[in-house]
Amino acid sequence: MQHEPSAATEPMTPGKGLLVLLAIVVVIGAFLTLNHAIGIHNVWAAFLFLLYWAGIEHASIEKMVPCAVGAALGLLMGFLLKMLPGWLGDMGMVAFLGAVLVLVYFQVMGWAVTAVNMVTMLFLTVTTIPAIQADVDFGDAAHALVLGIIFFGALVWAGASWQKHKAAP
Repeated sequence: MQHEPSAATEPMTPGKGLLVLLAIVVVIGAFLTLNHAIGIHNVWAAFLFLLYWAGIEHASIEKMVPCAVGAALGLLMGFLLKMLPGWLGDMGMVAFLGAVLVLVYFQVMGWAVTAVNMVTMLFLTVTTIPAIQADVDFGDAAHALVLGIIFFGALVWAGASWQKHKAAP
């Protein structure tokens, strides 16, 4: 099923599509280079945030804070799953599952939506994957997430500001 352009938008031409692809390659390349330069390896956390924020929320500046807070909370939950059993034994898993139940209840009730939202649930789901639990440095992933929020947020903000300036008389 192909998306039909609305009357207000022009369809993407192959030439424009190639320019957009080139811009994406440059931006992602710059982000990966920056991460490499500072020694951050778990860039998946930044890209998971970007996937949701840009793909679902269309890089809306208004949705950035809930997406960022939700991503951080979901990442924290993955960290807690890894650490709580070591800290508290079997009670650590009980505490983790209790926290998950609270988050799901908040999601169902629509409470604390800045923190408990679909991004939270996405990060919770991904960070509880056994391979992630086994091999991820959550501190490094948190650094990647913060850098991604700042980098991509600044890029979108600058682009929106430029568009606003360009449209001004």
